[in-house]
Amino acid sequence: EAGEHRFQANAHMHLLEACMAWELLEPDGPWKIYADEIVELAGRKFYDWQAGCLREFFDAAWNPAAGAAGRLVEPGHQFEWAWLLMRWAERRDQAWARQTALRLYEAGARGVDARSGVTLDALNSDFSIRSRQARLWPQTERLKAALLMASLAQDAERGRYVRDAHAAIKGLMRYIAPSGLWHDKLQATGKFADEAAPASSLYHIMVAAEQLRAVMPSFARWEA
Repeated sequence: EAGEHRFQANAHMHLLEACMAWELLEPDGPWKIYADEIVELAGRKFYDWQAGCLREFFDAAWNPAAGAAGRLVEPGHQFEWAWLLMRWAERRDQAWARQTALRLYEAGARGVDARSGVTLDALNSDFSIRSRQARLWPQTERLKAALLMASLAQDAERGRYVRDAHAAIKGLMRYIAPSGLWHDKLQATGKFADEAAPASSLYHIMVAAEQLRAVMPSFARWEA
């Protein structure tokens, strides 16, 4: 990355998602190796094993960046990494990755605001709130992760994830206008920022919709 924060977990997360998609289309290609290398780096450097969360910004040696940047924890990215890592764990049958994905999910859940029911933008590494703003995309990542965890869980544990998925849908729908357009930033005041919403949100909405479509045949049975 260019700019102030050159070494980011986020760029690797999107590269991992792309490699895992390519792996299905081209099994003999290099994608599996690339995906495994990214997961190895994430487990070794991005993920804070003591705190149970994944950090955002690093120095050239992949140690947490100095100051406030190195303490940033984004709940939406905890959910997004949980979703990716659990899928990787299922493909590779890696128990440590499953457990790490579950811990990342719990880290993300700590960023869900009890008052508004939406996932906040930013915490500190001690899980104190850094920002009460809540953008659209963390809501979609919470939904994706909850649905995937529900599809892999059993009985009472599954019920918890199904309830989380319902809450995530409810939170997400606050952002979607009847026209099909969307708001982006829900401010701490409970009002949306009066500004143009980024087109990049469409990616997050569509992938969440794909995950929902994948589990819909089982959803009614889970709720019974």
